[in-house]
Amino acid sequence: MQQRWQAIGKLFLRRWSWQARHRWERTPIGVRFAFTLTLLFLIMLSPWICLSLFHLNAALNTQARLTQMRQAGVAELIIERELMSLLRHGEDYSVWNDARRAMLQRDLEWFRTTTVDWLTQHFHYDIVAVLQADGQPLLSSEPDIQWLTRLPLVQDAPRGKGDAGLIRHGGTIYLVSATPICDEEWKYPSVGALILAKALNRPQLDRISEQIGNRVIMPPNVNPESIASSSAGTHGGAITLYDPTGTPIATLSVEFPLAQTLLTRELADSAKRYVVGFSIGIALVASLVLIWFLRAYIARFLTAIQRLASGDWETRIPYVARDEFGFLARTFNTMAMQLQQAFEEQERQRQEIQAQNEELHALYQQLQAAHQELAQLNRELVEANRLLAQAAVTDGLTGLKNHRAFQESLNNLVQMADRHQQPLSLIMLDIDHFKEFNDRFGHPAGDELLRQVAEVLRQSARAYDVAARYGGEEFALLLPHTTLEQAVQVAERLRHQIQAIKNPHAPVSASLGVASYRHGSAPATLLYEADAALYRAKRSGRNQVCVYHPEAA
Repeated sequence: MQQRWQAIGKLFLRRWSWQARHRWERTPIGVRFAFTLTLLFLIMLSPWICLSLFHLNAALNTQARLTQMRQAGVAELIIERELMSLLRHGEDYSVWNDARRAMLQRDLEWFRTTTVDWLTQHFHYDIVAVLQADGQPLLSSEPDIQWLTRLPLVQDAPRGKGDAGLIRHGGTIYLVSATPICDEEWKYPSVGALILAKALNRPQLDRISEQIGNRVIMPPNVNPESIASSSAGTHGGAITLYDPTGTPIATLSVEFPLAQTLLTRELADSAKRYVVGFSIGIALVASLVLIWFLRAYIARFLTAIQRLASGDWETRIPYVARDEFGFLARTFNTMAMQLQQAFEEQERQRQEIQAQNEELHALYQQLQAAHQELAQLNRELVEANRLLAQAAVTDGLTGLKNHRAFQESLNNLVQMADRHQQPLSLIMLDIDHFKEFNDRFGHPAGDELLRQVAEVLRQSARAYDVAARYGGEEFALLLPHTTLEQAVQVAERLRHQIQAIKNPHAPVSASLGVASYRHGSAPATLLYEADAALYRAKRSGRNQVCVYHPEAA
């Protein structure tokens, strides 16, 4: 079934390709030329189109990335400004004579009232802490600030060095400032430090987003190792944020609004359509211009050809350029001159021939009667020869080739197989129990069975196969260009078809022997091997296919 569907598919594909080629050949040459020329232009313009689209996409992506990086840089500057503002705010409350005096007196109530509670309630700091000169917490708005006291910028603050920076703690980024507590004139050493910390959370990012006009994104809970492995200052339109030690702690990027993204994409698609449409337009216009020029020149040749065809032998094409059209014009002019000379010579000969025709007409009338009689005799002779030739090579009962014709075909096909080194196989077929069938049901029934088997062979054989009645109830099928395996498949198919014959007297079966020609051997060897395989099939129980193998002989 699968082979049948494959054959149907191949037949359909062959038929479709033939119809397409036939329609293409029937299409006017101008349409074919225009189509081919436009297609060639489009093929030549394809690299330019692809390169233009590639550079357009690259430019748009680069522009979007640069815009994203620029706005992310602005967001980073805003964060740095917030850090500076945080540092100045801390200095406003730490560089103060009263603060230094309260630290020396360990006045916790003063710090709680004027600093910790005040900054927490009015400025919404997440952490406000006062450290002693040794770096230990004196007072804090949060119970656990050990991680904060271990920071280098916090440890440097009691020694008189104030600083601010971004600190990552857990999954939160903090803006932290550490300012020394000292007098307003900086005459005395620092006696402690004031620590302010504010989380860089979503509200903070939203305020930054309002300032730059686009949404600022800082992915939470990002692994610092992954940031460090991918960071090189900026990557993918994002800005990497670092703590004071230079360790990357987060990435900052800008997300464009959906409407802006869709508008950019729509503009890019429009630009692509314009590029493609402009390229196709160029191809079409160039093709039409070339076709117009060609048609203009070809029209001159067509006009001259029509005048020449109407009998104007003096028609010439004036074209002096030494190109293809010039060569065609010179060839046409030479042809027209030769036709003019030939026509004049022909006219002279026509007059002579007309006189001769009048003389020959009478003789023609006499010969016509004799010709009709000879033609009738010739047709009868040809038909008789055809019948004799067909009878010499055809079996009269089955209509297949007879034994003599089979031997001639075998010798010819063996020579051809040796010459071209092609495979050749032979199937010998014998009807099982034919003699008993003949004796039981009579010779007419036996002859009808032979004709049925012969019809199976005739329908199964290809145009170049040789199907013959070898003798009695034995048949032969020569298969050129057929290997032994293919011949076995044919034999099995024949066996099933013969077994399917609807005979009114008894079931029908056949034994088949298959052999393949071995190059260099005699034709009789192939016949002997197929016959040997046939008799082995009959001895093995009949109604089967046996193959001759030289090593088993």
